[in-house]
Amino acid sequence: MTPTGTTKTEQAYAVLRRAIVEGELSEDMPLEDGVLIERYGFGRTPLREAIKRLSDEQFINYPPHRTPYVRGIRVLELARLYEARHLLEEPVARLAVQRARDEQIEELGRICNQIEEAVDRNDVYESVELDHRFHLAVAMATDNRFLSEAVDRLNCGSLRLWYLAHDRLGMENVNDDHWALQTAIKDRDQDEAVRVVARHIDTSYQRQIEHQQLEMRLLTQHRQQEKTDS
Repeated sequence: MTPTGTTKTEQAYAVLRRAIVEGELSEDMPLEDGVLIERYGFGRTPLREAIKRLSDEQFINYPPHRTPYVRGIRVLELARLYEARHLLEEPVARLAVQRARDEQIEELGRICNQIEEAVDRNDVYESVELDHRFHLAVAMATDNRFLSEAVDRLNCGSLRLWYLAHDRLGMENVNDDHWALQTAIKDRDQDEAVRVVARHIDTSYQRQIEHQQLEMRLLTQHRQQEKTDS
C-alpha cells in the first residue's frame, strides 16, 4: 500500500490522503499518533508532517493543543459548499479561456484521457484524484496562484464526497463536462466555458443529493430488517 520512490513524508501523505478519501479513516475520527503508526508503520516525524500538510489542504482539522481529526462535511453544509464552487469556479473558467496557453489546454486533454482510462478500469479513487487535478489545472491556467490555491483547497475538501458518489452511483458520463470545458477553453469561448462549469457543479450537487437519499433508504431498510430479525 505504501508508495515507492518518494520520501517517507510523501509516502505517509499519499497513504493517509487515500485512506481519508476512501473512508478507511472515517469522518471525525481522531488521528492518534500511536494508532496510525501501528496501522501503517510510519515514523512519528513523517506522520506529523503528513498530517500538517493534510490539514493545510482541508482534509483534517487540527485544533491547537488537541488531537487532529478527519474533517467532515455535514449534509446541511452541502448547499453552501456548492454555492462556493459556483462563485469561485465560474470566474476561474472565464479567466482560463482568456489566459490559458496552448500547452495548458493540451494538458487538460491529457487529464481527460487519464480520467477515461480510470473510469474504464473502475478505479474510483484514481478518477476523483484526476478530477481534482483537472479542476486545479483549469485554475492554474488563469495564471493567478491565489485562485489556484483556493480551488485546490475547496476541492480537496470535496474529494471524499466525489468518491462516495462515484462509488455508489457509478461513473457513467462523469467525464463529459471535463471534455466540454477543455473544448470551450480551446475555442476561447468564455460564455460556453461558464455554462459548462455551472452545469457540472449543479450535476455534482444533484449526485450528492441522490447519494444521501440512497444512504437514507439503505439505513431504513437495515433498521426494518433488524426489527424483523428480532
